[in-house]
Amino acid sequence: MNIDSMSRGGVLDNIDIEVTPSLVDSVYRRALRNRTYFKLHPDERAILYLARRLSRISSPTLKKILLKIFEKIESYIVSRYRVLSIGLSILRRRVEQAVKLGYEKAIEWLDDMDMAIYLGTSYLNTSPIYQKYSCDLN
Repeated sequence: MNIDSMSRGGVLDNIDIEVTPSLVDSVYRRALRNRTYFKLHPDERAILYLARRLSRISSPTLKKILLKIFEKIESYIVSRYRVLSIGLSILRRRVEQAVKLGYEKAIEWLDDMDMAIYLGTSYLNTSPIYQKYSCDLN
């Protein structure tokens, strides 16, 4: 992936947003906290790391590239939230079923976030044909 392909097309081409080094630094720290930094392409990581060291960002091309990187970081966060919310709804249903069958210790499962992430990920990786039979989330 080269810099030209990162800056072509997209929603943010016509929007003039103030991109400051402090904004880049906060996005960089958020990406590290959420482990999305390492999912970025090495070129994007280098740009993000170096842009936070600048005194000011005035290049429109650099701003466009940074905004694309910001979109990627946020999309990773949104997808992680989606996995967790789906996993928690599946887990809640399984706990209700287990309690109805008489297994009272199943309530402790609601505290297990790893199980919720596992259930959400496995549901999203299941074929749409089988999803409608496995668990009706709508």
